[in-house]
Amino acid sequence: MKKLFLPILILGFINALAQESGNVNYGKNRYQPQVQNMNNIMSTNGDEIHIAIRGIYNEKPSLYSATFSIVQVGTSLEEIDALMNEKINAIKAGIKASDPTIEVITDMISFVPVYEYEVSKKIFSKKTYNEKPAGYEMKKNLIIKYKTPVLDKIVSICATQEVYDLVKVDYVITNLEAIQAKLQARMLEEYNNKLKYYALLLGEDLGPKKKTIGENYNLVYPVESYSNYTAFSRSQLPYSRNSVVNEVVKNETSYYNPVMVKLHDFVVNPEVTEPSVQVFYDLHVTIKMKKEEEPKPVPAPPVEKKIVYVVTANGDIKQLPL
Repeated sequence: MKKLFLPILILGFINALAQESGNVNYGKNRYQPQVQNMNNIMSTNGDEIHIAIRGIYNEKPSLYSATFSIVQVGTSLEEIDALMNEKINAIKAGIKASDPTIEVITDMISFVPVYEYEVSKKIFSKKTYNEKPAGYEMKKNLIIKYKTPVLDKIVSICATQEVYDLVKVDYVITNLEAIQAKLQARMLEEYNNKLKYYALLLGEDLGPKKKTIGENYNLVYPVESYSNYTAFSRSQLPYSRNSVVNEVVKNETSYYNPVMVKLHDFVVNPEVTEPSVQVFYDLHVTIKMKKEEEPKPVPAPPVEKKIVYVVTANGDIKQLPL
């Protein structure tokens, strides 16, 4: 028994290590990292050098905005309006009791009649289905703004009033200009380091060389960074060829999949792991290595000298001095 005990422990340990990657790489799931299309490379053709530098800034949202959809039907406007207001007022009261800083805004979407079919049959004709008003349908959205991640509490409060349809969650950042300034400062530091490095490799001072630049900003919000996932499970038991196998429906969900940082030269706030707004800054610098010849001065065209003559009263022709 002692000889069999050690291998079993080793196998269990190996399986535990394998699970550190998660089930996203098993079955139909294949992990697809999100990357930008541009590579951070340096290329040269002898006449010029192209340097591409990439940076990323992970920023936690300063404000969240969750949108819930509410649908109410009834036979009259008074009934629908009363039922709708009862739900909304109860949700507002529950949210205010939980956190008074949370703001709730009501957005009217639609109010339309609902029809049903009435069957009429005449002699020598088929059945005829006619629409007739049966009631009304009202749709409103609740826009709930909050500063700290308390969506689970908000969902629970809405669920008590049978409001389950969470349409979307917006992530808002209010310091974009400050983020861009930090990215530019860090980009300048990275650029100077690369310029010194390439100058050392080429044995030539690249500072005085003529340069052209291009830059690009991009934002990726958490709603754009979720990937689909299907729960993985596989039966290990054999079954006969003629058996009927009923497979369990696998759970389908999604997970936060931010843009990978492996193709970036630097990352600001790399320790952020929760859903965040990712700001990207790409810088392209082209350095002219071949010295351009100064254009030769173009000689001025010769000035034509004009001669003016006058005829005197005596009929003589004299040249006027100019």
